Formats: sequence, C-alpha cells, structure tokens
Amino acid sequence: MSSAEVPELLAANANCSITDQLFGPSRGWSLAPVAVWLLTEGRLLTDAQEFVTALIARLESAGARIDRLRISSATLHPQFEALGVSWSRGQEVQLWIGQHGVQNTDAYIGSPMQFVHENRQPLHRRIGTQADSGEHAIWQEMRAEGTRDYLALPMVLSNGGVSAITIATRDTRGFDDDDVARFTALANLLIPPVELLVGRRTTLGLLDTFIGKRISERILQGQVKRGDGEQISAAFWYSDLRGFTALSESLPTDQLLRLLNDYYEYCAAAAAARGGEILQFIGDAILIVFEIKDPALTAEVCKAALDSAIDAFDTIAVVNNRRRRARQPEVEFGLGLHLGTVTHANVGAPNRLAFNVVGPPVNMTARIQGMTKKLQIPLLMSADFASQVDLPTASVGLHELRGIATPQELFKLAGD
Repeated sequence: MSSAEVPELLAANANCSITDQLFGPSRGWSLAPVAVWLLTEGRLLTDAQEFVTALIARLESAGARIDRLRISSATLHPQFEALGVSWSRGQEVQLWIGQHGVQNTDAYIGSPMQFVHENRQPLHRRIGTQADSGEHAIWQEMRAEGTRDYLALPMVLSNGGVSAITIATRDTRGFDDDDVARFTALANLLIPPVELLVGRRTTLGLLDTFIGKRISERILQGQVKRGDGEQISAAFWYSDLRGFTALSESLPTDQLLRLLNDYYEYCAAAAAARGGEILQFIGDAILIVFEIKDPALTAEVCKAALDSAIDAFDTIAVVNNRRRRARQPEVEFGLGLHLGTVTHANVGAPNRLAFNVVGPPVNMTARIQGMTKKLQIPLLMSADFASQVDLPTASVGLHELRGIATPQELFKLAGD
C-alpha cells in the first residue's frame, strides 16, 4: 500500500463526520499526513525516542500547536514499573523510567496521570495565570513553563492496560473542540505503535535481566537453534559462597535471600563496571565472562577482571561491617580467575534450551576457586592469568586439581 492510498482507505471505511474531523482542511490543521506517516514510515521505527522525535516533526508540519508532549506506559520489568518519553519545546526527546512504587508518590497521587489511569477518561484543563488552592504541583509546573492548555488522553491497550499521552500548548488560544477531536484520534492511532515499542522494550529488558545482554543479543540475532554458538576467548571469574549449606539450614528464608542478593549484587556491579557479564548463577556460585575480542587486549581484559574481583571484595567488606553491626552472618566467598577459549553455544533438550559455555577453561576456573577454601586464600589465579596482570603476584605452589590431568601452579596477590 502506498502512502497516497491510506487517506482514501481510511475515508472509505470510516464514519463521515469523524473523517471530516481528522482530514477536513476546512476545520483547521489536518491529522491526515500524521496518520499516513504512522501507518507507513512511523510503524517501522523501533526506538521510542526516534519515533517521538519524528512524530513531533510531523505534528508541527501539519500545524498542530503543541509545546510539550508525554507518552507513558506501564511495563513488565523487575527494576521499574513504567516507561515513557517526554518532549518540551527547545529540548530533545528524553526517555524516563518510573520506579516501582511510583504510584505511591506525591508526583502521581492527585495528578492527571492518576485520573486518566483510574477513570480511563480524558482530562482537559485550561491553565490560568493564578494558582488554585490545593492544586497539584503539575499545574504549577505547567504555569511556570507558560502553558495555557493541557490535555491528557487514555490509550487502552489490547491487554486492558492504560497508557497515556499528554499534550500541552503555550498558545493563548488553547485547544478547541476540533483540536481535542484530532488529538483523541491521534491517541487511538498511537496505540498499535506504542504497544509494539513497549513490548519490544519489555522483551529486551526481561531478556537482559534474566539471561544477560550477551545471550539476549544472540537470541535476537537468530541464534535460537540447538547447537548455534561460537568460540570466544575470555577471562573467567568463578566465585562461590562459603558455608552456604549451613546458612540455608540456619537462617530464615528472608535473611538468606538478603545475604544471597548482597553477594550477587555487589559481585555483578563490580564486574559490569569493567565489561564483565554474568553468564550463570549456579546455586550460590557465579560464572562471569570478560570477553577478549582482540588478542592484543588480553592483558587489559585480565586487569579489568582482577580489578573487578578486588572491588567486589572491598565492597562486600563494607557490607559485612553493616551486617556485623546488625548481628547477621557475613558474606564470605572464594574467587578463581583464569583465561582461555571456550564454545558459547545453545545446548539442551529440543524444547528447553540454554546458552552455556563449554570447554576446559571453565572447569579449570571452578577448580581454582575450589582451592581458595583449602588454602584459605580468598582470591586465586592460574599461571596464565597471573602472567597477564601488572599487579604483583606470588606463587602458592603446584596443586592437584580435581579433573585436571597435570598439577597447576596457582597465584595470589602479593601480600594477600
């Protein structure tokens, strides 16, 4: 279908009066070119900020008098509750995130957003120059920006949820009935692309959170069949909590989960800050990969992995000070570091697959970590890894490692 055919098709299948309101040039600006763009070029945009930037340009070109636009939608994500994009004249389109519990804040309670979400009805308000007694802070913000008319419209999604679009103008003429009709039609036209954009963002967010950014990218690139994968060179981190079995038998469930989450959170944060990514949580163990994309960067990547490990121990030492004061058990763990080449592949049963790393370096890293308990040294490295870092290290001798054919020389940080 060509863009020229869209208005004809809409007009042939729509109520005449509604079509006149949308496309009739005699009643002011026309929504027709915006609708055509939404059904053709606009639907191909996959980035919310890019989409809204282009939408604003189309609305202004059509003659709509707007100075501020917001689109917000609830989303499914463990870290935040809502997503939105916002634009004000003179500024670029911004992405914003509503944290869990945002509906309990003063910014939301009593706001136009709460009204629209709960009543599924539009809200149209002319904004005078004088404040009303007890009015919500949003109206003071609008007045300070010079806003003269404000319109909030619900967008009821296919799942029954309610997204919203708000439109404001500084024009003293405000929005007349024809403007409101066009913006109401626009809100309905925006429902499909908003659902697609929010759905894509939700999917990416859940994939990144539950399986990691590296793996989610490969899945979205089409590596979904069993056996799909590639070889990667990397520095590997394998850490394991101390005394977890005893802790799981003695601690109440909520305290055990807090301890686990402290351990996971600060190890993950230390690694992520330097390019590491968690590949797996294995019970109370963590496998993290620092990919070496260029052999010339091997020393740099190993340094990043070692710095991450040091940072994790230092940060959790602070956490343990807090836990001691609260008379809670401390977070204690051992950590092994190694490097090598492995296969990162999609393996499993036909109807239950998972990306995993397969190869001797992963087993070696886990065995090195196992020696941290025996030697009472929390951080150990292989000889290959230690040879790549610039911090002083010290050998702790040759050791037999379970499943490894020959004894391996292990290293610790000098003075540790």
